[in-house]
Amino acid sequence: MIKSVLKQLYTKCSWPFLPNGVYCFNYHRIGDEEKSAFDPNVFSCTEQRFEQHIKFFNDKFVPISVEQLIEKIENNTKLDKKYALITFDDGYIDNYEVAYPILKRYNTPAAFYIATDYLDAPHIPWWDEIAWIVRHTKVPSIKLTNWQESIDISNSSAIEKIRKVLRVIKQDQSRTMPDKIAELENVCQCHIPDSLRNSSLFINWQQAKEMSDNGMHIGSHTLSHSILSHLNETEQKKEIEQSKAIIEQHLNKATTSIAYPVGGRSAFSKLTQQLAKQAGYKLAFSFIPGVVLSFAADQRYQLRRLPVDGNCTVKELKNIIVKNK
Repeated sequence: MIKSVLKQLYTKCSWPFLPNGVYCFNYHRIGDEEKSAFDPNVFSCTEQRFEQHIKFFNDKFVPISVEQLIEKIENNTKLDKKYALITFDDGYIDNYEVAYPILKRYNTPAAFYIATDYLDAPHIPWWDEIAWIVRHTKVPSIKLTNWQESIDISNSSAIEKIRKVLRVIKQDQSRTMPDKIAELENVCQCHIPDSLRNSSLFINWQQAKEMSDNGMHIGSHTLSHSILSHLNETEQKKEIEQSKAIIEQHLNKATTSIAYPVGGRSAFSKLTQQLAKQAGYKLAFSFIPGVVLSFAADQRYQLRRLPVDGNCTVKELKNIIVKNK
């Protein structure tokens, strides 16, 4: 209780002194995590909470688009205001069905980063497949080849045990994701039904074009949502370049930005940034928490974002902003 009060007091005192800059807020899914058979951790917030966030951004910040951010970077414009840039990773269908109407209602731009393989041939993404397996297994612990320790999931909630397993799998660079999932199924003695494997969880190209034609930015999240730092140079180049070409073909406009899948410090490298620049992207987003306070050349292809998750209230969102300013 005391800790919570102190946090709110700190936020209240710090808020008037927030620095000018670009506050990039990153969402994934919008909706009710309880109604999903897959990974509950990718739900940022409910529809009602998202609308509250959009009102807050419009009240306390100046919302901008990726195109406006690119213009500011290329002109080295002084950041004399607090700007809000709203981004979504993955391109789940609720981005179109739930978030997009709210954004239109409040005339607020946003950017949506899509992994093109999931639009070209709908199927369950690897993280949701892992989540389903972990949700349904009866084993008390999980250990895959090359893991130093097993993961105890016996007394964890669904959200926590999925988070634990995904954290280790994302760090494991020893094998491909399909190989890790195949072993996970065997270890967990649990196999996802074919009827679910080809579920359509993401927007389609028609919806992506509608959003693009109505002022929303569509960027690349690679082809397959592979963790780029786990790939060799040829594989990274393919993921970065071909996804750009595919989006441009469907939307009939240049694809100017990319968001690295997973996006933490270990999910991309200097090589990744070089390849993104060479492919013709104007900027790239990481998933490292923070605020864009300047347009330094070494930051242009690893711009920081503020993660929005846990169905946070506006008060909690303000805490996140102050903590990462």
